[in-house]
Amino acid sequence: MAALPLSLPAQQEMPGRPPELGLRDSGGQQHSLADYHEKIVILNFWATWCIPCKNEMPVFSEVQRRYGPEGVQVLAASLDDSSTKQYVPRFAHSYKMDFPILLDATADHMQKLGLGEVAPSTAFLDRDGHIVFRILGQASRSDVESRVQWLLGNRQGTAPEALLDHSGKKKR
Repeated sequence: MAALPLSLPAQQEMPGRPPELGLRDSGGQQHSLADYHEKIVILNFWATWCIPCKNEMPVFSEVQRRYGPEGVQVLAASLDDSSTKQYVPRFAHSYKMDFPILLDATADHMQKLGLGEVAPSTAFLDRDGHIVFRILGQASRSDVESRVQWLLGNRQGTAPEALLDHSGKKKR
């Protein structure tokens, strides 16, 4: 299924320093990527109205259950605006999202992380907070598992592709 475009072009390279991102959860608590230092972070941008997001969310829920004890933290940054934000709690319950759900994410946040213009999109950060992998569009179970296992395995073996583009957009 094709990813849903937002409005900003995808960046191909990221600076060497860890990205800044601060969003609040539904309880009003501020979350920053720096809060998760020494954890492997999977930051997924999604929305309740996004069909590919619905298809991939069970993968992230399973990864959190399976790898959370090993230091993996999934964060779900909702792109829902005021017209659909009310559906976030029901979506989270339906998809058993037992990890922080960050609200009011925007295409600007995605751009800062080099994720470009599609929902869903996912960034994988190492324990130092650097983006190591990005997936534009819907992530498959094997896409996610191979990246998590490589990061947990102290980067042993051949690394998965740093950028997967499942967005359906033609590359320039």
